Amino acid sequence: MKKQTLAVLLAALLFTSCSGTKVKDVDIDALAESIVTTVSFDDELEMIDDSMISMLYDIDGYVDAVLYKGSGATAEEVAVFKMETDADAKTACEEAKAHIQSQIAAYESYMPDEVVRLEDAVVRQDGCYVSVVVSADSETAEKLLGDTF
Repeated sequence: MKKQTLAVLLAALLFTSCSGTKVKDVDIDALAESIVTTVSFDDELEMIDDSMISMLYDIDGYVDAVLYKGSGATAEEVAVFKMETDADAKTACEEAKAHIQSQIAAYESYMPDEVVRLEDAVVRQDGCYVSVVVSADSETAEKLLGDTF
């Protein structure tokens, strides 16, 4: 009986992630790459070194993160964060929204055409994951993320 109970508990842990919420376990590197290759971008996005992520986003405590940015000629970017818990992801999502607002303020003065793209950015939380996509093709990004989670 103890073995059966242990097996049920282990199975429950395997099928549950991010602090008890049932969410698919997502390979964020593959997801980000899929976004970069599927969504339409004007700029060529490059993966940013992990050490630079914390310099660009004020998000602490992530388990894993991936960031693609353009050359600076556009505001385009793709970021995906995996947080420890849903609560951490909620906080991270608010920080991601603050990042977008900061970008809007920065681009308003020297590249105002990019503001529209930033205002239409996809910023969403799915369980313990936070995704950010800045592109003129927000509809495709939103659909891809919806299909993933």
